[in-house]
Amino acid sequence: MERPIVNPGELLWTGQHWINYIRPPGAQENSGMVSLWHTHYCEGGEGTVAYVNIQVDRSYQYICTDNETIAAYIQTWMSGRGGLYDMDMPVVEATFVREGDIRSSPTWIIETSDDQIVAKWEALQPPVILEAPAPKFHESRDVYSYLFFADVAHQLLNGHLIPGDPYITDIWQPSIGGDRSSCVFALSETFIQVPG
Repeated sequence: MERPIVNPGELLWTGQHWINYIRPPGAQENSGMVSLWHTHYCEGGEGTVAYVNIQVDRSYQYICTDNETIAAYIQTWMSGRGGLYDMDMPVVEATFVREGDIRSSPTWIIETSDDQIVAKWEALQPPVILEAPAPKFHESRDVYSYLFFADVAHQLLNGHLIPGDPYITDIWQPSIGGDRSSCVFALSETFIQVPG
């Protein structure tokens, strides 16, 4: 069936999602996890929220945000997904700066009153263009995104490099197929609720 030029659905969320999960070679647990949502539009407005779980000599587990309304929106949206999203972590105020060349080495710098977290993506693969009208990806939502998987990634906490590298994961098998890197960012990601 031919799709209309104007999508009749309701825009739920559009923005960017940056994932940086690393672990030392041979390890089964992540040493560092950053899941950053840079929201351009949703019912909570706009802003940025990052789930950060770093397990080194000093454990760091916080939800950092520049907009508490956006943080609450993402928490509600992601609740029940397990892992990082269902951990009981305090919310702290933060500022966010993105640096680096988007084509080769983009970096997010997260600053709170006490700490600085740096997450970097490198050795990027060509983008995977995701066009998934419902029900391909989600039963009642159209989903569109440009996915950039990274073969190299780094994290720093207060200037200290977190040991670990990206690893291959099969979580993408049900959606876009293939075993892929644990470090990826999604640009122009959009979720649309279909009518009815």
